[in-house]
Amino acid sequence: MLGIFLLSAGFSPAARAQFYSVRGNGLLLLTGTLNVGCDIALTQKTSFDLGVYANPIKTEKLSLMGFGLQPGIRFWRFEPNAGTFWGVHLSGAWYDIGNKSKTRKGFLIGPGFSWGHCWLISKRFTIGLELGAGLLYMQDTKRARSTPYTEDEYIYHSKRLTVAPTKADVSFVYLF
Repeated sequence: MLGIFLLSAGFSPAARAQFYSVRGNGLLLLTGTLNVGCDIALTQKTSFDLGVYANPIKTEKLSLMGFGLQPGIRFWRFEPNAGTFWGVHLSGAWYDIGNKSKTRKGFLIGPGFSWGHCWLISKRFTIGLELGAGLLYMQDTKRARSTPYTEDEYIYHSKRLTVAPTKADVSFVYLF
């Protein structure tokens, strides 16, 4: 499916005159999450958005490990990468989070909606803001980080649907 979007973006006559962009989310960098996103114009008012996120932090006292993808479509009011937009996206992630006593390992997947705005700073740079929420299916295990061999280990399995924030971006965007 991703290949179809990329091919249609590359061969669409309307998309040739539009911008392609690469961005980094400053809020996620503050949490230690490495991230990159791209936006490829499909038509004069729509674009394909793809975000990739990874967090490698794992210590004895804290674990924030995870990997996520967020493909989506953005519908722009005027033109891609300028002004207001709203979007639909699909979130998918694997995670291992916890502290020195408890840990959760699992995955999540689900659709979401977002709203955002991009402010042009110059011909090649913009600052973007995006907020979104979605319905997520989460499946994980919860357990103690370490259990002495003399005690029983309890593992709690859970599956749940939850409404949660799926996007909170303050992005620095470079336009091609």
